[in-house]
Amino acid sequence: MNPDHRAMTPLSEIFLYEASRAQHVREVIESSLKEGVNVLCDRFNDATVAYQCYGRKIDLGKVEELNRLASQGIRPDITFLLDCPSDLGLKRALRRNRTLNREREARFEKEAIQFHLRVRRGYLSIARKEPDRVKVIDTREGEDKVFERIRKIVDELIREKSIEQRA
Repeated sequence: MNPDHRAMTPLSEIFLYEASRAQHVREVIESSLKEGVNVLCDRFNDATVAYQCYGRKIDLGKVEELNRLASQGIRPDITFLLDCPSDLGLKRALRRNRTLNREREARFEKEAIQFHLRVRRGYLSIARKEPDRVKVIDTREGEDKVFERIRKIVDELIREKSIEQRA
């Protein structure tokens, strides 16, 4: 994520992300799921599709195959797309990086607004294709409303899973 690596090729970038995901799946996610633990991830395969396919313009079929290999076929039960206009999201990310003193991790934030518009379109496209899994939540509603919407959806998912397990 270091902004000094701006010249990194899209192919190098996706290989690094997929390698990291494969290791994370192996070391953390698989064992947790086997133990019956609910796993929460901040970004997974959808992020790779949005950023690498839509943002970096890498072929969707290639990215989906790499995602499948890296995640070993594991797919989330639910995904929350915390959505807002690209310019607002970029402002928020830059403010967060300054607050947390993470400017050294701001490589994506240094991309042109067109890149961020493509990434958002990618996420929204995924949500349209899989509305049962991907829940779009407008973050302009404020943190409390966003939290309540997510909590309601998670509570319902937990109830459904509990019923399935008892059946």
